[in-house]
Amino acid sequence: MKDPYSILGVNKNATDEEIKAAYRELARKYHPDNYSDNPLSDLASEKMQEINNAYDSIMNTRKNKGGSYQQSSYTNTNTNTNYPDIRNYINQGRYDDAQSLLDGVPVEKRDAEWYFLNGTVLYRR
Repeated sequence: MKDPYSILGVNKNATDEEIKAAYRELARKYHPDNYSDNPLSDLASEKMQEINNAYDSIMNTRKNKGGSYQQSSYTNTNTNTNYPDIRNYINQGRYDDAQSLLDGVPVEKRDAEWYFLNGTVLYRR
């Protein structure tokens, strides 16, 4: 994976608020809904997937390690969830696949993000 900070266009010393603002700006720009009936929709979906993965990896690293991204030692430490996969399925309109992954998360591990993603799937269906 490329450096997630460079994908979002922020400095490694950026605050969480700056990272979130950069993520939101890119998400607005590349969201697949903006490219429906457009030949660039596949590229926009891929870019959105890359942006989501970069944001998730930065936030997971900061949450779990309390530090900044180290490219040489980066691993996805959030092995209990498939949130990036679920986000990708939602962005691709694959709501049944997203719901399957959400249903596979044990009740005791369901956090606010799980409920947000589950609500998103239900709303879009």
